[in-house]
Amino acid sequence: MKDVKERSAKIYNKKAEKYEKTISGKMSVSLEQEMIKKICVRDNDKILDVGCGTGTLLSGLTRWRNAEGYGVDVSEEMIRRASADFPDLHFQVASSDDLDFEDNTFRIITVCSAFHHFPNQAEFIQKAARLLTPGGRLYIGVVAFPELIRISGNIADKVLPSCKVKRPSTHEILGMFKAAGLTKFRVHKLKKLLMISAKKPESEALPSEA
Repeated sequence: MKDVKERSAKIYNKKAEKYEKTISGKMSVSLEQEMIKKICVRDNDKILDVGCGTGTLLSGLTRWRNAEGYGVDVSEEMIRRASADFPDLHFQVASSDDLDFEDNTFRIITVCSAFHHFPNQAEFIQKAARLLTPGGRLYIGVVAFPELIRISGNIADKVLPSCKVKRPSTHEILGMFKAAGLTKFRVHKLKKLLMISAKKPESEALPSEA
């Protein structure tokens, strides 16, 4: 898994300076704008964006509210840019399976166009569930690929030795949510964005906390 993180960091370090002009960067910006419209942020919320890139999603979510934003990414250059562009937010280099935060901290956790890079997707969702406050919600935004293209992409990536990505289906993500004890599932398809979210129960213990 270390090799996967190092490979991702190297790729995005190279892209960081002009990320928004790349094909993947333009797609991410488009998805972020749709997520910003759909996610309800309140004053005093704490928000964590995992795979935050240059920080634009986190900035958009916190722009009109007195909310505290935290972003993590494996790319040092992405974090450098985010920290320079948005000094009022908190950024650090970290991977999806190395989130050093207290449990029950964030009302909102987001992932946009990055989940397919996470080496331990189910474990990340288990961790995110613990980091959420009771009643908090995890949002995962992905490109709304037709199912045949999603499956074909997964097959192609298995063949290519340099690719270590997995694009799970909506059903698979909902299964991970359920296994983590999350509830109140929502699935939104908005233009190019497929956003899948789930809520941490207000009072029930999560399976890993029982």
